[in-house]
Amino acid sequence: MPRLDGAILFLEDDHAASPRVFDRALQSLLLQPGFSGVRGMVLGRFQKNSGMTAGLLEQIIHSKRELDGIPVVAHADFGHTDPKITFPIGGIARVEARNDTIAIRIVGH
Repeated sequence: MPRLDGAILFLEDDHAASPRVFDRALQSLLLQPGFSGVRGMVLGRFQKNSGMTAGLLEQIIHSKRELDGIPVVAHADFGHTDPKITFPIGGIARVEARNDTIAIRIVGH
């Protein structure tokens, strides 16, 4: 497991991840040593046949105390859906999420 101190996690899942499976996998990640150092999370858009809805995802995110106080951006265009963008692994990013304004910037690599 890489060090998570100061990390922004970009997470996505495939069609096999039901909301229940995603919830369990996310909880497992939150219990990893060093997760308290995570500074943000960006979730890729779920495939339609995963069964994930905006309401279910919001419910899952709000049920995790470990995510209180860090920005969580969902439905980003990467992963197993189209259109998609790519992010450099190990790059330096900034996530800003305030009210209805969301910005994800790659500031170095």
